[in-house]
Amino acid sequence: MSLVPPCEFSVKELLPAMRSIIATKLVKDKGYPLYRAAMVMGVTPAAVANYMNKRRGNAVRDIIERDPRLMEMISDLVDKMASPNWPKQLSTYYCILCAEGKRVLKKNGLDLPSCLYETNIILK
Repeated sequence: MSLVPPCEFSVKELLPAMRSIIATKLVKDKGYPLYRAAMVMGVTPAAVANYMNKRRGNAVRDIIERDPRLMEMISDLVDKMASPNWPKQLSTYYCILCAEGKRVLKKNGLDLPSCLYETNIILK
């Protein structure tokens, strides 16, 4: 039995990888300056620069980028973030992306425990 919460791996590896992809899409695809991308993402400009320069979020990024469904979901989030009337509270999207990311990692041999969010999705 482990006292490590299921979200710990996600917060340390999965979320930074997704943020890295999101930062890259906002800056390169949408033309956002680093400062604007940082503001939209709720991180510092230095964090965006680190994501862009692949100094953060690289552990599972290549696995994520090879999955078309997850990349489509990330692109959809970036489109929402870039729209003029985007809902400011998009944090729940990270839970959806995390659940999908865990599915992708499981396909690639890395089985991670489910969190309550994923359990509730499965039960409904």
